[in-house]
Amino acid sequence: MASIRRHYTLHLVASLLCILLSYTLMLYLFIYISDKRWVITSFVALGISIAWFGRTVRFPIRQLRIFLGAIRGRDRTMRLPLSRDPLLGEANRDMNEILQLYWAEANELEWRKKYYDRMLRVMTHELRNTVAPILSLTSDVLSRPDDYDHKRRHDCFIIINEQAEGIDRFLNSYHQLTNVPEPVCRHIVVKDLFAKLGRLLRSETGQCELELNASAGMRLFADPHLLTLMLINLVRNAAQSLDGCADARIEVRATLADGVPYITVTDNGPGIPDNRLEHVFEPFYSTKKNGSGIGLALAHQIMMVHGGNISVSSQPGVRTTFTLQFVER
Repeated sequence: MASIRRHYTLHLVASLLCILLSYTLMLYLFIYISDKRWVITSFVALGISIAWFGRTVRFPIRQLRIFLGAIRGRDRTMRLPLSRDPLLGEANRDMNEILQLYWAEANELEWRKKYYDRMLRVMTHELRNTVAPILSLTSDVLSRPDDYDHKRRHDCFIIINEQAEGIDRFLNSYHQLTNVPEPVCRHIVVKDLFAKLGRLLRSETGQCELELNASAGMRLFADPHLLTLMLINLVRNAAQSLDGCADARIEVRATLADGVPYITVTDNGPGIPDNRLEHVFEPFYSTKKNGSGIGLALAHQIMMVHGGNISVSSQPGVRTTFTLQFVER
């Protein structure tokens, strides 16, 4: 098997030649030399050649069965072994790429399902909590109208209005998360983008030292409006986490690694505990006391519509880094 994997094309051509030669020899011996021993020998050689050819031809089928088995068994780590053979090697590389794309899509679908399941649970919870006081209050007013004078009714209307405004704010946040527009991408000079970002944010970061660095001449293919919105959210989040910290510092850095553009946003704040890291991009989840849980979920959505990725790493008490990975252009 190992020999076929390394030299599949050679085995295929050699077995075909052996079949052709064995068949030709068998006919020649049968017609011109009436020696049964030689005819039988050539017939056996033909059978061996056919078996060799059949074994060679079935090898890619076995590979395909392994490929299908990995999908059916949900084995996300299985990859077909690489081969230098021009035919088999290319086929295995293609099947491995299909597996990678398939599992990447499956992972994305699973994340989306969890994302929207959580969003639905949060929506149900928030709406129930907001509507319950309205129902209770209006039911009481309807059942005991004589107990409510003009002032008490006015107070009831104020409470109902506040609850309705809460619902409206929540639904606006939901709309913002689920209606990220398709990006209108163009090539952006990152230094120019960072200069604009600095002008917008320096007054908001307060005592935090804000440092923006980009590789000379670095460009990104992205929607400048969505990218600016995302970076503002990330820097604001970092600044809020640094509130009250001594020597507070935020660094936004753009780099190229093997042709792939990255932007990192790092702060030296208290960090995020390990048990919360996996939830930070979920909608309405916040590590801050009065946080909305919108900013990071929106950043994730923006990176998704760009075909990129966002990740976070944190060493509590040392640093927290959000990494934006863009598509290579």
